[in-house]
Amino acid sequence: MARNVWESITWNAAALPVAAVSALIFSIGLFIWIQNRKSIVNQSFFLICLCVNAWLFSNALMYSARNPDLALSFYRYGTFLGVTFVSPCVYFFSVVWLKLFKKQRTPVLLGFLGAAVFYLLGIFSNWGFRGVHEYPWGYYVRYGPLHYLFILFFFGYFLAAFYNFIYAYRRIAQGIHKTQIKIIAVGFLVSLTGSVDYLPKFFYFPVYPLGFLSVFFWIMTVAYAIVKYRVLDIETVVHRTLFWLATSVVILSPLVGILYAFNRWEGKLTPAGTTAVLAVLFFAFYYFMRTVQPHIDHFFQRGRRDLEHHLMRFNDNLVHLRGLDELLRYIEQTVQNAVYPESVRVYLVQTPGQQFDVPEVFSIGCLGIDAQDPFLQWLNRIDDVVLAEYVDIDPRLEPVREHASKFFDKTGFRICVPLVLSEALIGLIVLGRKSNLKSYKRNEVSFLDEIRPSATIALSNSIRLIQMQENLRRWNQELEKQVAKRTSELEQTQAQLVQAEKLATIGTLAGGVAHEINNPLTAVLTNAQLLKMTAGKDDMESISLIEEGAKRCQIIIQKLLKYARKAADDSAKHKVDLHHVIQSVSSLLAYQFRQENISLVLELDHLIPIEGVANELEQVFTNLLVNARDAIHSAGRKGEIRVRAAQVDQVAEIQVIDNGIGIKKEDLNKIFDPFFTTKAVGKGTGLGLAVTYGILEKHHCQISVMSKEGQGTNFILRFPTSEAMSQPTRQQRAEL
Repeated sequence: MARNVWESITWNAAALPVAAVSALIFSIGLFIWIQNRKSIVNQSFFLICLCVNAWLFSNALMYSARNPDLALSFYRYGTFLGVTFVSPCVYFFSVVWLKLFKKQRTPVLLGFLGAAVFYLLGIFSNWGFRGVHEYPWGYYVRYGPLHYLFILFFFGYFLAAFYNFIYAYRRIAQGIHKTQIKIIAVGFLVSLTGSVDYLPKFFYFPVYPLGFLSVFFWIMTVAYAIVKYRVLDIETVVHRTLFWLATSVVILSPLVGILYAFNRWEGKLTPAGTTAVLAVLFFAFYYFMRTVQPHIDHFFQRGRRDLEHHLMRFNDNLVHLRGLDELLRYIEQTVQNAVYPESVRVYLVQTPGQQFDVPEVFSIGCLGIDAQDPFLQWLNRIDDVVLAEYVDIDPRLEPVREHASKFFDKTGFRICVPLVLSEALIGLIVLGRKSNLKSYKRNEVSFLDEIRPSATIALSNSIRLIQMQENLRRWNQELEKQVAKRTSELEQTQAQLVQAEKLATIGTLAGGVAHEINNPLTAVLTNAQLLKMTAGKDDMESISLIEEGAKRCQIIIQKLLKYARKAADDSAKHKVDLHHVIQSVSSLLAYQFRQENISLVLELDHLIPIEGVANELEQVFTNLLVNARDAIHSAGRKGEIRVRAAQVDQVAEIQVIDNGIGIKKEDLNKIFDPFFTTKAVGKGTGLGLAVTYGILEKHHCQISVMSKEGQGTNFILRFPTSEAMSQPTRQQRAEL
């Protein structure tokens, strides 16, 4: 059956252009669909191309049919299928491309349903077709009464699609999407000129139907709009397909002629002749595919080949670059030579603490753009090239469209290429307008996308190297500082140990000297008392002064002996009156403080005795008072030291308050460390408070310090009374 059909076809010159355009439209639709098979826009356009392909190819078969019945069958089952469904498909495309499907879903469904009804009526009813006309180019169908209604359906859906384009065009303020709608609308108007092909279907009209050219123009404009929206290179596609059509007509026309002649000579040729003809056809087709077609590809893809050459050379040369500055210059130079922008720049995203000491390397902050800008954060997540002309139409940019527009408007750049590594944006490659003021093509955008991984890794490695070098330099400096600090501390420790040994020696000498002085003083007092018995009234006053001075010296010597006495002498704890301890130390230091313009004020309430060693407690208060005096000297002001004592429940609380220079906040935790001192070298050993802390810990005393730098210090001592110390022991015995 199929063989008989093909034997009834005679291809003529009028059918070949229609068949060629049909194949070309199918190829374009298939190409668009392959670019994004999941896109409903691409799918709807492919449906249009399928309908047009069925329409035109069946027309070509109808022109070539040898009898009217076969011609009518080709139109009824093939051409009419494409004609009935093409207008609903065009309307469906307008709806999905302009995002109107939710509002116009019902008209879309009714359109496909109506097309199916008209197609079935055309096949099974007698109202569809009245037969065919025979024209010079072949047979052409004659419409029946049904098609008057079908014409209204056909043009109704075409005009509805045109209305959608005009509505969207007027609604959109500006941008490339508006331009694309304009292009499609113009192409649509041109395609309506193809409706003259309906005239020969209603009455005899012997003019060759050129409507297929109008349809071809419409398909090409829609394809341009779709592919341009997806940032593809439609120019190469159009040029290549047109050139392919021209070369194919030139090359394949003789082959078609040979096949036609071979069909007539089939019964006259011998088997050897048939084999020879088929061999010639095979080798001719093979020669075309191996020789002619590669030249076509090379001619139309030479730009892509040049970009591939730039990419290969870029990747090869990256390993030979040294330094961040050299790498950045090479990236900019490569992009400049490959896509010819007016300006190109690489900006690095510097995190806090990063410093790139390289000339002409700018951070994002140099653009007046914060690193936390929502558009930059979006680039970090999406990691894709963004063109300024697609900001208004790219649905992915919807959350940050305003920020993206501000970025491109503020900087004047047209392309932004993010450099993202491990989900971190490390930089941007930004390009200005092209030197020829044209738009960037798909292969150029693809080139920028392909150099991103290599450029990102190379920049990341260079930045890490700089950071490692900077860290190493800082570590060396820190190590040198630590060595110098430890050396200084060691020297200070050695000096403090020497000073401590001196103090210990002085303490021993003080005890010996006190014993030595005590004996002469005793003799002076004894003789003064003897002289008072025999002295006259005139000498009595002088002898009394001598006796009073000697007694005073003796009291001082006794206190010095008591202070210098070793703890082992009275190490056994007993009840100690803190009043007596404080007053004893105060009387020893009061005269010296008065000479230094420091007033010592005692505010002592009644205190319950505590368990302790009086000699050690005297050393504690002596150290605290001496430290207070030194702090007042450092402040350089008239000083006052106030000692307060109060009984709080079972705790004797004593405060030593001065108005000296105070203690820095960072030094408060270190003042009880051995050998720590804030005094100048040679002015203190750093042992006083350390010894004080040890004694207080032995006496179960809690010590706290409150100080404000420049205002003074308050040492607070909380001694548990002898009753409080003995109370836990009784509780433990009761528990036992």
